Amino acid sequence: MLVLFSIIYGPLVVYLTDSFSDTISAASVLGISSVLIVIHVFKKSPAWIIPLIYFFISLGTLIFGETVWLKFGPLAISLGTALLFSMRDKMAVMIINSMKNRYFQEYMNQERIKPMAPIWISAAWINVVLHIGFLAFASKWLWAFYVSVGWYAVFACAAAWHIYLQRKNYE
Repeated sequence: MLVLFSIIYGPLVVYLTDSFSDTISAASVLGISSVLIVIHVFKKSPAWIIPLIYFFISLGTLIFGETVWLKFGPLAISLGTALLFSMRDKMAVMIINSMKNRYFQEYMNQERIKPMAPIWISAAWINVVLHIGFLAFASKWLWAFYVSVGWYAVFACAAAWHIYLQRKNYE
C-alpha cells in the first residue's frame, strides 16, 4: 500500500495544488496519511513511520500555508534512508532490531552484504541529490515523475550493480 501511495503521491500533489487551495491540498494529504497510519498501526506494521512523515509534512503545510512543504515529504524520506544507510553497521542493526522485524534482522546479519554497503550508501545519497535537484530546478511534472517512479530507477541500477559485483566475487 505504501508503494502505491509512493507512486501516486507526486501526481496527486501536483493535481491538488493546481486544482485546489493550499488548505484543501494539505488536508487531503493529511487525511490520506492519517488513514495509512491507522491501517499500519492496526496491522502492527513498522511501516507506520513513513505515513507519519507525510502527516507532519502536510500539517506543516496547513500551519505555514505554503504548498511547497508537501514536496518535502519524499525528500525527508530519502534523507532518512540515506542517513540510515550511512550509519555504521552496528547502529543500523540496533535501529532495525528496535523495529522488531525478523526479515531486516536476518538481512543485516548476513556477512555477504557488508562489502556491498557502499553501493547502497551511494545510491541513497544520489537519490537525495536528485530529489533536491528536481525539487529546486525542475518543473512540477518532472518532479512528480521522479518522486513517483524515477527514484526506483536509481535503486534498480544499484541493485543491478550489487548483483553484478556479487556474481563477479563468487566466480
